[in-house]
Amino acid sequence: MRPAMTKKELASVAGYSYRRLHDIDMDLPREQKLFVRSEEDEKKYDLALFVQRWVAYNKQATEEESAELSVVKAQHERVKMEKTELEVARIKGESVEIQAVHQLWSNIASVVRGRLVNLPRKLAPVLVMIDNPDRIEEIIDRDVRDALNMIANTPLPGEENYIPATDDEEDAE
Repeated sequence: MRPAMTKKELASVAGYSYRRLHDIDMDLPREQKLFVRSEEDEKKYDLALFVQRWVAYNKQATEEESAELSVVKAQHERVKMEKTELEVARIKGESVEIQAVHQLWSNIASVVRGRLVNLPRKLAPVLVMIDNPDRIEEIIDRDVRDALNMIANTPLPGEENYIPATDDEEDAE
């Protein structure tokens, strides 16, 4: 004769509430169910099978938790490696900060805007007196090329002539 207990008594043995064990039992496949009716008493459940299956359930849960922890640790290590790679690339000059790129393009945009906005004012007085279309084209071409060369030669951060653009400068032009 195998010992048998009620579900509430089994829950007490396990140190859990009956409701929690019932929920766990509902999620388990038939061959792993915690509550197996006793052959001697239909109102009670087999204690030996309960203990065996409860231990197996807890062991499996611990292994799954350990596996999840291993996955989390591996992900953490990957993130640390990526961070280190980014720092090394930055130190080697193979990558730059977004803010620095934004600042450089702001400078270039400021120069482009300033040169192109001033081009008509600069050329109008000169071109008004010229009747030769070839000569007009030559003057416009020269000044456009000068503007483009100035843009191409915009100093980079760290160079001697580099002057960072500010929002005030961009609005003023």
